[in-house]
Amino acid sequence: MPAADVPSLEAIGPGDFLCIAHRGAAALAPENTLEAYRAAYASGLRVLEQDVRLLSDGTLVVVHDERVDRLTTTVGRVRAFDTEAWRALRFDARPWPKYATRKDIALPLFDEVLAEFGGRALLVPEAKDVGSGAPLVDALLAAGIAREHALVQSFLLDELVPAVAAGYPAIFLTESAVDAIDAVRAAGVTWAGVGHDAPDAVFRAWIDAGFRTVGYTVDDRAVRDRLRGLGVQGVFSDDPLALLADLPTDVRVVR
Repeated sequence: MPAADVPSLEAIGPGDFLCIAHRGAAALAPENTLEAYRAAYASGLRVLEQDVRLLSDGTLVVVHDERVDRLTTTVGRVRAFDTEAWRALRFDARPWPKYATRKDIALPLFDEVLAEFGGRALLVPEAKDVGSGAPLVDALLAAGIAREHALVQSFLLDELVPAVAAGYPAIFLTESAVDAIDAVRAAGVTWAGVGHDAPDAVFRAWIDAGFRTVGYTVDDRAVRDRLRGLGVQGVFSDDPLALLADLPTDVRVVR
C-alpha cells in the first residue's frame, strides 16, 4: 500500500507549486544514487526524479550521462555495459564532501529504485535513450506504481507514447522550442518541461496551449519567482529545500 504522504498528481491544483528533486536532490548526495534518494526522502522530499538509460542487455539503470566518465572511477558508454559489469561500477563521490571518502556507492538499477521508493514517493523517471520508453513503463507496471504516482518524462516524444498508452501522465522536455506543441498535444502528453532560461514567450506558449508547465533546473530564487509569475506549475531543483525556504506560507507546495 502507498504511504499516506505520497503526493498524487491528480490532487495537484492549478495554484499548487510542484518541486521535483532533480536527480534525487543532487545538492544533498551523489546524484541519481540510492544515497541521494534516501537523503531526499529523509529531508521530507516526496517527488523524486530518475534519469533512466539502457544497458547492452536491456537492463534499465539510473544515470544521467551517456558515459560513465564523470561519475565513476572508470570510462565508457553506459550502453556498452551489461548488468554484471554495471554492478561492479563505483561512484566517484569526491565532489560531495559528506560522501567524499565513500568507495562503496553503486549506480543503481531502475528496479532497485522502484523497489525501495515505489509507493513511498511520486516518481519522475526520464527515458533518456531511444527505445527506453517502453521498458521503463513495463518496469513501472511490474512494480505496481499507480498512475497518479509517476510522471514519465523525455526529450524524445516517441518515448512518451508507451506511458500515455498505459495511462501514465507524461511530460515532454524542451530547451526552448515551441514548434512541437501541436505534435506533443496530439500524442496525449499534458505536461511540458522547459529550460529555465528560455524566453518568457516560450513558457507562455506552452501554458497558453494548455500544458501544465515545469521549469528545469532551478536553484535560484529569482528564477523561481520569475517562473511563478508566468504561471509555471513547478520546477525541477537540485536543492529543493533551499529553493523553497522563503516561499509565501499561502503557497501549497508539493514536494
